Amino acid sequence: MRGHILPALYEESELVEKTEREMIEALLQGKTMSIYALLLTKGKMGVREVSRELSLSSPSLALHHLTKLVEGGIVVKDNHGEYRVQKEVFVGSMTLFVKIGKYLMPRFVFLVSLVSLVLAAYSLWFFSLPIDGTDVLFISTSVIVIIVLLLEIRRIWTLRPF
Repeated sequence: MRGHILPALYEESELVEKTEREMIEALLQGKTMSIYALLLTKGKMGVREVSRELSLSSPSLALHHLTKLVEGGIVVKDNHGEYRVQKEVFVGSMTLFVKIGKYLMPRFVFLVSLVSLVLAAYSLWFFSLPIDGTDVLFISTSVIVIIVLLLEIRRIWTLRPF
């Protein structure tokens, strides 16, 4: 009997988690996503600061979106009227970014750094004179990968929600 209850409870908790994620994805779209990303990077902010930073038409529009975030349980409002992120979530275009301190960076920045580091190490320790085919192949492949990743970083940066 007990074996039948545990899988049912596991499936139920998985269903609740999936439903919560879907709710957050539905909430974090458009201006609401921009406001959330702004709070994620700037920390505490008031309604007027949010409105000014995102060049919204009025503070009431910022308040509307902030209220949606508070009701969604992602943002909290303190006694001084400032809002801050309570729960960090990465959905939609935010999944392409990583938070480092107060900055959101495209994930591909780390790949560019890694490939560049490998290329530099190869050039210092394994590069041979006269240049042979393996050197040309490795260096040209690495440079092409770095260029492609930099183009992807540029494209992702244009999708940033802030």
